[in-house]
Amino acid sequence: MSGPAELWRRRLELVHRSGVLRERLAQHGTALAPAFAVAEQTREAARWLRAHPWVPGLALLWWAWRRPRRAWGWGVKLFRGGRWAWRIARAWQGLR
Repeated sequence: MSGPAELWRRRLELVHRSGVLRERLAQHGTALAPAFAVAEQTREAARWLRAHPWVPGLALLWWAWRRPRRAWGWGVKLFRGGRWAWRIARAWQGLR
């Protein structure tokens, strides 16, 4: 059976090890900081777009007005792709 001195020594070792691991985690975190910054910016942009949904719609309308032939071509492509995706999704639902 370990006495109070042994428990105290073990506690000090664990506190020291915890500090070392905390420092190591902080060092690894600084290497990931740029990736986290990009993720945070993306999240903020998505939040802004949810708060202002009319902005991308207005941009899309402006683009369609400026280049109707190109907009029509993209619309057809998106429609065909959407139909394809819809068929695939329906087929996958039938497999369940």
